[in-house]
Amino acid sequence: MNPFNVKDNTTIDTGKLEKIFLEEGICKKLKKNDYLIRQNEKNSQIGFVSSGIFRLSHIDGNANEWIVGYSFKDDFVCDYPSLMSKTNSTVNIQASTACEVYLLTSDRLNQFWETDMDTQRLGRQIAENMFAEIYRRLLGFYCDTPEQRYQTLMKRCPDLQKHLSLKEIAQFLGITSETLSRIRRKQLFK
Repeated sequence: MNPFNVKDNTTIDTGKLEKIFLEEGICKKLKKNDYLIRQNEKNSQIGFVSSGIFRLSHIDGNANEWIVGYSFKDDFVCDYPSLMSKTNSTVNIQASTACEVYLLTSDRLNQFWETDMDTQRLGRQIAENMFAEIYRRLLGFYCDTPEQRYQTLMKRCPDLQKHLSLKEIAQFLGITSETLSRIRRKQLFK
């Protein structure tokens, strides 16, 4: 599966960063539905996903859950804004499947960024790609139909339906399960 949180046509060599996680990170194994971090908890770690899928969600004031993202194998996982600002997490990060993740502290990550110009450039490229992805998703929610959002997601992650329930995919797309079923049925007859 292609990395979910990286722009499709951009290749960033994160090998040096991944090596730090694998060599110095603390390995944590989670069962399906275990939390890596809960909303409103202090966030001081970032993870490199070596297996499994993590769901990022936000619970609003009316107790509605909004799925805002996923991290897959070979992705990084954290609430990056709260990690950098040293504030409480604004999202839950929960295992959608059994997961294994290598965790580093924000202090160690910042030490890595300060190693040299190449690591600083890498950090900037990753941040720019995160911004671009969030911007594309925001435009998609405002400008694309639910069917277009579904098609974009399936092009990007064709195996997603093997790993996540249709209800969860519908939540991520901001539509009902019934709407997603209609979209899928319509595409079968095309």
